[in-house]
Amino acid sequence: MQTIIALLFCLLLGLMVKAQGWSGLLWVSLGFVIGLFVTARIALPILLGLPRAIRLVASGEMRAAVYRRLLFAPVLWIVQLAVIVFLLGFFWPSTVAWFEGNGALSAGLWLGVIGILLSVLSKKSRADFEADFDQSYWQFYVRRSARRQRPNRHRSSTVPS
Repeated sequence: MQTIIALLFCLLLGLMVKAQGWSGLLWVSLGFVIGLFVTARIALPILLGLPRAIRLVASGEMRAAVYRRLLFAPVLWIVQLAVIVFLLGFFWPSTVAWFEGNGALSAGLWLGVIGILLSVLSKKSRADFEADFDQSYWQFYVRRSARRQRPNRHRSSTVPS
């Protein structure tokens, strides 16, 4: 999947350099990075994290409090982006019109969004996300093994010999 995105990125770079000159190289690259970063912050927790959390909560392996923490970041990103777009449109409408008219930036943004959405189909990406999920939300797991007493190796025996 990453190879397909890399090939599309190179093709898009070539097309935009031909259409807009060397500045197209900058705008496609910048749009691609922004598209990847922002979409990863919004879409991945919803597409991969939420179904995993629902399954773990339903089986009793995780507490339901994980939903609040899992959805907080995407909602925060959406609100921040909406405020930024509103403020730019309110104070500098010509800047918003320039961004909308910049084909290289828009194409790079869309390629970044598509790249993140297609990465969900990759087994490696899903495995990486599961490892990150376990590391990020470990405190919400129900520790059934913690109820069982494990022998303490450092404590001396209280049984007289």
